[in-house]
This record gives sequence, structure tokens and C-alpha cells, in this order.
Amino acid sequence: MRRIRFSRTPAFDFEALRGLWTAAYDGGDFGEVAVVMARVRRGNAESWFREWSAAADRTAARGRACREPVSRGAALLRASNYVRQAEFFLDPSDARRGTAFAAARAWFDAGLADLGADIERVTIPYEGAELEGLFLRAPDAELKGLRAADVEVERLSLRAADVGMAGLELRAEAGGRPVLVVQGGFDSTLEELYFMLGGAAARRGYDVLMFTGPGQGAALREHGLPFTAEWERPTGAVLDWLTERTGSRPLVGVGISFGGHLLARAAAFEPRYRGIVLYDYFPGMLTAFLHNVPKPLRGAFQRMPWWMRRAVPLYARFDAQARWGIANGCWTFGAATLPELVRAMRAYDDGPWAARIAADTLVLLAEREHFYDPALGHDFAARLTGARSASVHTFTERDGGHLHCQNGALAHAHEVIFDWVHALAAADGRTVAVGS
Repeated sequence: MRRIRFSRTPAFDFEALRGLWTAAYDGGDFGEVAVVMARVRRGNAESWFREWSAAADRTAARGRACREPVSRGAALLRASNYVRQAEFFLDPSDARRGTAFAAARAWFDAGLADLGADIERVTIPYEGAELEGLFLRAPDAELKGLRAADVEVERLSLRAADVGMAGLELRAEAGGRPVLVVQGGFDSTLEELYFMLGGAAARRGYDVLMFTGPGQGAALREHGLPFTAEWERPTGAVLDWLTERTGSRPLVGVGISFGGHLLARAAAFEPRYRGIVLYDYFPGMLTAFLHNVPKPLRGAFQRMPWWMRRAVPLYARFDAQARWGIANGCWTFGAATLPELVRAMRAYDDGPWAARIAADTLVLLAEREHFYDPALGHDFAARLTGARSASVHTFTERDGGHLHCQNGALAHAHEVIFDWVHALAAADGRTVAVGS
């Protein structure tokens, strides 16, 4: 199937589509993205930064000039996402990453304030440091008193004037309306979680906690915390904090990309999850790295002899995806060298603990997944022998959801995810978790 391509550099093409992916929740606009990509030079990370930064500045300036708050807020949200795009391919040591990170945060907060979102930026204590979160309340929650655990509402049809949207159907289950917990993966930011799932959850009447853990966001950039394979540790801190805030209301977690692996790991050791959605399923990170290494060289890549240590950086000079992946991997996993990175990634293996997961599990897969063989997702589902249920949904090329995490097909992904969450919440009001 032929589709619009924004760049002849595969990594640039995928990330450009990612910038447009979030348009439904004010994260991008087609014309703005197309103009940027017409000016980005093939394989040139510096031109990528320059053009996306310029687009962010133009969009923010135009938004600030708007007297009408909805247009102003939407423009600032797009500017926030564009500057996140801009810093994506920068080297982790580049000082411009910090400036871009701060601008994305400031524009995001200003944009949601203009739009009247009930959102709070929070910090969660974690092992002598802090994890950052965004707590977003659904626009209807206070109106209908859904925070009270003993409230039971059979069905409420709300007028658009009441909640700012038409046709919203709400149902409070026994124990209260579920709260969603959303987490990202290898490269997402806290603010991007809003565009990818948080905004959609609030629109459907869910309160949402989005958080970044070690190896992500402020935990990495400000506290220097790399990823930990024991993801139940940061998860436990997050759920402790959330339980104090929301009481016994059921919890639904959401993770994205590598966050699917992290969430599955947490669910194997964290009993508070009622169900998990892996959006998409993601294997161990070393497995994902090896997927793009020619099969005859995979053994050597894992052993990392002297000639491989020289060959990989030379290859990465001509491959933007490999160059970025290695740099981001060393940064987020706390590795100084490629051999150290390979050793660090070995700990992320779902083989020893998949059978421990008791939660109902939805495994999402993309037909044209490029980070790993989708058959691994089916294998993982077959190993969920302790789960109450395990379902697999594959997004096909015919429906446009065939790329990793349904890049470019956000609405279709939301249909599947929220229909599953709704059915699980309707079945019983206990804790639910979703990861991606």
C-alpha cells in the first residue's frame, strides 16, 4: 500500500508522522508538518532541529497573538509538541535539549490553561528523588460527583453545554469511575502522554494520572535516574501516591511502546493491577535492537568483540535510526559505551516473569511493526498462563494502524483500547491497568 511519505530517511518519516499523529488532541496540523518536512534535509539532524524549532516558534507567536483563548491554547499545544519533535534527534549532551524541554513544558501548561483543562503538575517521592506526573480530571467529574466511591449512576446523558462535548455517555461502576494511569517508554515525554492518551481518556470521562519514571522525563534529565528493570519499584510509588489521592477507586494504567514491557513487568509483581493493555506489546530492549541487526551478526552484536565495537558506530554514521537509538539507549540506560548498553539491556527479558501476571491482558500488535517480529507478541500472550484472560488485537495495513503503536491511526487505537477498558470496568469496578 502506498501512503504519503514525509522523508526518504525512514526515521524522519516515522517521527514526522508521529508529530501529526496527535492532531486530534491539538498536537499538530497537517499543513504545518508538511511545510516543516519539505525543508528538512535528508538524514540531517541539524536541519531537523532547525525547521521544527522554527515551526514551534512561529506557532507559539501566532497563538500568543490570539485574543480568543481556545485558538490560543490549541496553538500553544501544537508549539509544545513541535519543540518536542525538534529536540528528538539531538545528542543527549546537546545543551539545546534542556532549552527545548523547558519550552515544551511551558507552552503545554499555558495551552491547557487557556483551554480550561483541570490539570495539575505533581511530584511523586521515589527513593530519595522525585517522579513527575500530570493529574488530569475529566471535565464532567465534579459536575456528577463521580469521585465519591459510593455513587452509583445507571446512565447519564449530558448536554454539550454541560461538559463541552456532545453525546458523552457516563457510567459509574460499583466502587467509582476508574482512574487511568499512563506511562511512556523509550523516548516519550510526559506532555506527549496527554496527546497520545490522556486527552482521549478525559474526553471519555476518566480522570488520568500520567507519569514518567527512571530513564524518562525529569527523572532522567534532572535527577539522573536511568531505566530500572524492576519497574514495580517506581510503579509502587506512583500507585501509593494515587491511592492517597483517589481512595479505593479502580485504577486503569496505560503505557506506550517500551512502556508496554515496563507495565507488564510491573504487573507481574504489583498486585493492584486488575488488567493491563500493552499498547503495543514490546519485547526486551535487546531483542528490539537485535531485530535490525542482520541475523549472521546478532551473536557478535551480543558479545561485542573489538571489530563490532568499531563497525557499529561507522554504520550508525549513515543510518539515522541506528545513530539515534544507540545514543538514546546509552543516555536512558546509563551506559557509557556500547558494550555497557548491551549488558544493561539484558535485564529486560519477559521470559522469567510473564507467567506471574494475573491481570486481564490485552496485547496490541501492528502488522508492519518495525522494532520487532510481531510473532513475539503472540508468543508472549501464550505464556500468560497465570492471567485471568489474554486477548490479542492486531492492527492491519488495510485499516491504517499497521505501524508501531498505530502511528498515524490514533482514533482506531483509542476505539480498541477504550472499548476494552469500558467492558472490563463494566464487568467489575476493581483495579485496571493499561500499558503501551
